[in-house]
Amino acid sequence: MGMIRNVLLTLLLVGAFALTVRGQEVRTVDGEKYIVHAVEAGETLFGLSRHYAVPLAAITESNPSAAEGLSIGQVILIPVKAQSRKELKHAPQLGDGELLHTVTKKETIYGIARKYGVTQEDLRRLNPDLTYGLRVGMVLRVQLAASTAAPPLAVQPAVMDSDEFHQVLPGETLYSLGQRYGLPAEAIKEANGGLPEGLKAGTYVRIPRSAESALVDSLEVADTIVRPPLSVRRRIAVLLPFTSATSDSLAATDEEYRNSSVTDAAVEFRAGLAMALDTLQAKGLNADVQVFDTGMKPAQWDPLFRSDAIRGMDLYIGPFHRSAIESLVKVAGNAPIICPVPQSNKVILGNPTVSKALGGRSDRLKLMARYVAFNHGSKNIILLKPDIFSERDVQDLMARELQQALAPVTGKLRDSLLVVPCARRDVGAVISKLDASRPNILVVPSEDVEFVTTVLNKFSGLRTKYAITVFGLDSWTNMNTLDVSAMVKLNLHLPANGFIDYSLPAVNAFVTAYRARFHNEPGDYAFLGYDVALYFLQAEMQYGRNFPAHYATVRAKPLHLDFRMAKLGPENGWSNSSAVMLQYLPEGIFRAK
Repeated sequence: MGMIRNVLLTLLLVGAFALTVRGQEVRTVDGEKYIVHAVEAGETLFGLSRHYAVPLAAITESNPSAAEGLSIGQVILIPVKAQSRKELKHAPQLGDGELLHTVTKKETIYGIARKYGVTQEDLRRLNPDLTYGLRVGMVLRVQLAASTAAPPLAVQPAVMDSDEFHQVLPGETLYSLGQRYGLPAEAIKEANGGLPEGLKAGTYVRIPRSAESALVDSLEVADTIVRPPLSVRRRIAVLLPFTSATSDSLAATDEEYRNSSVTDAAVEFRAGLAMALDTLQAKGLNADVQVFDTGMKPAQWDPLFRSDAIRGMDLYIGPFHRSAIESLVKVAGNAPIICPVPQSNKVILGNPTVSKALGGRSDRLKLMARYVAFNHGSKNIILLKPDIFSERDVQDLMARELQQALAPVTGKLRDSLLVVPCARRDVGAVISKLDASRPNILVVPSEDVEFVTTVLNKFSGLRTKYAITVFGLDSWTNMNTLDVSAMVKLNLHLPANGFIDYSLPAVNAFVTAYRARFHNEPGDYAFLGYDVALYFLQAEMQYGRNFPAHYATVRAKPLHLDFRMAKLGPENGWSNSSAVMLQYLPEGIFRAK
């Protein structure tokens, strides 16, 4: 991920493909093109209909949640095929929740007022220049809140509400969404106008925030959520590895070099966490936050965990090391423990109080399998299986996930996934399976630098004859010897836990504040420290120690991570199952959806 922040980043959302029209993103869903619109304060469904020259019914059909009214920040998909090209030529612009109508020849005040369902008096009140008459090219402000040209709900301005909007992924069902958000499937269906066409991958559905009450009603049980008052002062422990027990030396060993890297990460993480504390204190966080140095060996953290200083906390963020977390579990009681850095799922097995902030390899492979099946299911998909004993497990896992994801796809090339064995330096068997008449999708679940280099070198040279896209693993971003030009030629896709989009205002604001405070550039661990602290401290503020039971309704807006916490069995802890796809393009590295 270190490579990502060093290039110019612009958000690129990809359905089957994406482009921009009139400065806006266009996404393809099920073969149909949609303009992507993020709702702003004051905007109305009728106003969007007029601005994009699309019938109201077409918008609500593509966005079932819009039938219940618009919310600020909601993403609306505008069907391009429903646009009237004639009306689009003179469509009004959007401005601060109003429509901005440009007067054309032969128009009258009466006609304009009637067109938008408002009174002439309203037009004159908002546009004092009308006192001097109507002129061609004149821009008129139009407010639609009292319009009679559309149903009341369609002219109701967007409001800030507590609901969440979920982008439907391939294979998701109402049942699976209900399980994830702690809601009956019927509650989600009702919140989205009944979903007459069912769930469609790529579209957005409204998730009611009253998750707990809806679940209680459906189960007819009493499970009152006790939210601690903000006046209650929390005790938070942050456990980070700042120092090493190894002795100083003029010539640093490999272990000392690794320890230095871990220390740098801990310092960055703490800085990002400090930024999150500023944000949360403005929202009422009342906490004593103590930072402890766990070091990097049991000889350092064991005495700390035996001391009274570490006991009785409401929340523990850290440590970084798995064995340190396992030691902390023994003294932390029922207080939640957050593992903030990448770890295998072993850290949460048998530890129900532990939550992983970052998903594991299996989560990233599942995402990649769904992405390949949804976007490339009908193409020539080949899974490369090099003869590397240590990678057989990941090869088999990738094959199972792909086979499962491809099973329901219609129009696919074959009934079973094409798995092609090959050697570290010889991919001739794979080359013989390439198809010149259709796109070729090469899935390469390998972390072997020699094999990955072979793949990139061999197949980038075949791009003039074949259409090839390569899907690899997130560890490739740390292979500094790989040819970046080959990655771009092969349209490389890699799964990742998160993505820092420097074009977003919130990210820019964070970078600016970080520079001013620490006189340095924020790295990946600074963003990680901010997001982890923001999400889990917000959860604790909402629900107290029992917040893991209510992960689905935590109200936090991290900078670069999504949090989809899932419990891995009753005796185990929680893991963040969210992941994203990154795409290498000539302009840089982008997020693909």
